[in-house]
Amino acid sequence: MEIASRGRPHLDELDRLRILTALSVVAVHVVAYSTFLDRTTLALQVQNGFVTLFHFTREVFMFVTALALVYVYYGKPFSAARFWKRRSVGVLVPYICWTVVYVRVNPHPASPLLLAGTLAWDLLTGSASYQLYYILLTLEFYLLFPWFLAFLRRVERYPWRVLGISFALEVALLYAGQHALGLLHLPAQGIGFVGGLLDRFVLAYQFYFVLGAFVALHLDEVRAFLLRHGAWVVGASVAGLVVLELHYAVMVEIEHAPLESAVAVLQPIMAFYSLAVIAFLYWLTYRRSLATRATGSLRGRRIWRRLSDASFGVYLVHPLILGPLLAAIHSLASWPVAVLVASAWLVTAAASIGFTVLLLQIPLLSRLVGRASTRPLPALAARVRAAAPAARTAGGWAWPRGLGRWTATPAIAAPMPPTMGASRRLPEEDKSQPGSQAMRLAERELAD
Repeated sequence: MEIASRGRPHLDELDRLRILTALSVVAVHVVAYSTFLDRTTLALQVQNGFVTLFHFTREVFMFVTALALVYVYYGKPFSAARFWKRRSVGVLVPYICWTVVYVRVNPHPASPLLLAGTLAWDLLTGSASYQLYYILLTLEFYLLFPWFLAFLRRVERYPWRVLGISFALEVALLYAGQHALGLLHLPAQGIGFVGGLLDRFVLAYQFYFVLGAFVALHLDEVRAFLLRHGAWVVGASVAGLVVLELHYAVMVEIEHAPLESAVAVLQPIMAFYSLAVIAFLYWLTYRRSLATRATGSLRGRRIWRRLSDASFGVYLVHPLILGPLLAAIHSLASWPVAVLVASAWLVTAAASIGFTVLLLQIPLLSRLVGRASTRPLPALAARVRAAAPAARTAGGWAWPRGLGRWTATPAIAAPMPPTMGASRRLPEEDKSQPGSQAMRLAERELAD
């Protein structure tokens, strides 16, 4: 099915999918970095089982990125220069800025020359903080996107064939990354170096980009299929989860594999599990978006859109909140681990959303989380000038009503403790409108 190039409506399900995935990223990092609370080997193994459960997040991010971009750009004139210019503002600038921030707050060399080398390496590899590799992968995909569109135009008539080949290649690559590196007779340091960089190589996730692209090309059919076979989708996701945890248990208890190998993201089982989770999450978010539309709740849709706008910022900033928080709960080690982990996730998620929403209200600073401010500077200046005459009182000057939010200054999060730094390696309803105005609206709302 060819997508019309005019008047694409907003995809409400992507709003939910983005923020749910960002909150799952927070969850996996909270669970993974709070294992110091475990007092027994069994407790440590159980907690790492939950870490494995959340290892679908990067695959969902790749899927959503490709779906949104193909939905917006496929079937219309495309300018690579304009596309890359737009992405440099929306993604490259935040990536550089947050890399600098994390290099500064993490343990770093005192020598300016060594510090510059560390910064350059971290920009190249996404190693300044444990979550920035995703931004690097996104930038790699943006570089390839013009050729990706050309590839889609050649193969769009063969979706099942292309998806089957792509999935087989994905499983083969994951198997090679997990088992075949040792056959190259590299030293242990060399194997670790190659394996450590594989997760930030865009082709390691090629299946999820291809999957997202074909979902965008056949969106109506995919939606109808998921709604028609919802019970099977749920059943497949439950089965995938059970198989994943059994695989983990076998590796730990029978094969006696190290925990870091048992919870690795890049292993063949994750291709099957992630596919099941993507289908389930898309089914769930689409059903809920339909329910919201049916009730006519404009407020609910606005809330989800605001949370979606904040999802990129949540992903970027949450380690700055999580690091000091994990250091603080050392003194609460006598509390139940489940309570501490759940509380840490709740505080980190809420603080990350709040901080990001605040940044989104501030001109220029909103670019740190990849969005233009909802109150751009010219609009703010005009509002101040319009409010100024009415703001004068007999006693002097009163702050223009409705602008009190601008007095807020975002708190500077405390630096991450060394234990975190060590992980471095490691409105109303939219209408379909013809013409370029609708496309600009779709690009602004959908493209990350």
